[in-house]
Amino acid sequence: MTRNRLLVVMLVGSVCLFSAMLLYADSRKATKTAPPAYPALAAKMRVEGTVKIEAIINDEGAVEDAKVISGHALLAPAAVEAVKKWRYEPGGGKTTQAVNVDFVLPH
Repeated sequence: MTRNRLLVVMLVGSVCLFSAMLLYADSRKATKTAPPAYPALAAKMRVEGTVKIEAIINDEGAVEDAKVISGHALLAPAAVEAVKKWRYEPGGGKTTQAVNVDFVLPH
């Protein structure tokens, strides 16, 4: 019984450490952001919302690639183009970071 408990404790501890590593891996700060251009059709249709983007950042801080995780299809291309212009703090290699791009129409 003690051996099984030890294995469970080790497994839970490993999962916790792995989770903490993933949580803090995406901590590079943006040094330059560019606002997205509001798509004309989305503005005409009064579409607002948040687009979640996964950005791959190189060691120099430039965004190499950006992929849509979620968000409205009319807003997604503009969000990707905006995030590709962003710059981040230099790091020790490539990192992946999730970012939100908000689209709000002026009222």
